[in-house]
Amino acid sequence: MNAPPFQAGAPAQTGASLLSRLRSLWPRRAQLSSLRAQVDDSPGWSRFSAAASNERDAAEIQDLYQDALTAWRKNPIAKRIIDVTTDYCLGDGLTPTARGQAGTWMHDFWTHPKNNMPVRMHELSDELARAGDLFLTLHRNPDDGMSYVRPIPKDRIIRIETLPNDWETEICYVESRDNEEIPWPSPSHPGAETAPAVMLHYRVNGVVGAMLGESDLATLVPWLQRYSRMLEDRVRLNWALKAFLWLVTVPNNAVTAKREQYRTPPEGGSIIVKEPSETWEAVTPNLHAFDAQYDLQAVRGIIDAGSGFPPHWRGEATDVNLATATAMERAASRHLRRRQLYLRYLVIDLVYQAHLRAWEIRRTHAKPRREAIRCDTTDLSRQDNETLARSAQLLSGAIAGLVAITGQPNDAMRRKAAELVLRFAGEEAPPDLLDELTADYQPNAQRTTPTAQGQGNEEAASTN
Repeated sequence: MNAPPFQAGAPAQTGASLLSRLRSLWPRRAQLSSLRAQVDDSPGWSRFSAAASNERDAAEIQDLYQDALTAWRKNPIAKRIIDVTTDYCLGDGLTPTARGQAGTWMHDFWTHPKNNMPVRMHELSDELARAGDLFLTLHRNPDDGMSYVRPIPKDRIIRIETLPNDWETEICYVESRDNEEIPWPSPSHPGAETAPAVMLHYRVNGVVGAMLGESDLATLVPWLQRYSRMLEDRVRLNWALKAFLWLVTVPNNAVTAKREQYRTPPEGGSIIVKEPSETWEAVTPNLHAFDAQYDLQAVRGIIDAGSGFPPHWRGEATDVNLATATAMERAASRHLRRRQLYLRYLVIDLVYQAHLRAWEIRRTHAKPRREAIRCDTTDLSRQDNETLARSAQLLSGAIAGLVAITGQPNDAMRRKAAELVLRFAGEEAPPDLLDELTADYQPNAQRTTPTAQGQGNEEAASTN
């Protein structure tokens, strides 16, 4: 009769000792879970504005900013979310344009070597999405009026001052640098016109009652932490699969001899001759890895819901086909379109403020007009071009049919037709462009071509 199996050799250690070995071989490293910034929470911290009732306290703002920045640096999913936002919203770039001397000045400002805005816009878009706020300083050159753009990290802004009777009108930003407070006036400050530099503030994901925005990663960081821990645990457990135990079963009268024989485990590649009554069985951990996939998938689903992007945008195709993927992209496209429109507003406001500061010291002839600045955006999806072109074509045919029925269109109808065609083609229809399109219109009966006019003169001459 066989005796109960015993564990022989070096692998034959208790579960506690094996676990101790694994822990010693896998020292716990710094994980994404330690994303909390060490912030001085002394009474010196104060609220950004007493009137902003929903504003977080300064220590929490610093904490959230550092969490998002660390996640972007260490977690590939967090970085991918920010990269996708910038790639889609900027596309081929956002370039402000205007007519006349204003357009020339804006081009010089945008492409100035000290600004290099076509390249810098990518990092500014990343910072806006990652921090929720963007603080830009405009340093004016008194000789030519040119302004130079310099961003200030959000964690260095410790206070925002507003008008006493309007907390939404920001007039001053206080920066902390080397234990020194540096005030930066905003364009709304009474002394901004003569100040050598001003600061502009842009925010996203803001709430009513707060002056600061919040990061696109603010709601995702806790789940990114959980997902990172789960993956690290799975990696450790899968590594533990290389550790196994041999259960050797022998007759009762051979237990002592076999224990002594296998006190030193045989080396790899050794040949062992055993009796028929001796059996070997390798025991490895059962991780139930198949069951864990559902937990990981659930956490990824929460991350995707928070980012607003479909799973295949971060490289997980799963079982999604083309039709499903196209439908999933619609909500993401609308979200990105909203951010793209805000970036366009940011660009227009930035060049307007820079041009205005040049005009304030009489380095430009005419005062800039915000409504005269244009900034065309890139289509979020190239496939939309065909759809827009087809829509504009169908609408043009419908308008032509309407004109054929009602007769010669009046000014209001021509203006509306041009506006609708541009809108269905995905282009903007500003009033000045509509004025230009309809200004030189002449009815068919009154139009005369140079050839027809020449023929008429010849006929008159022959009659005479």
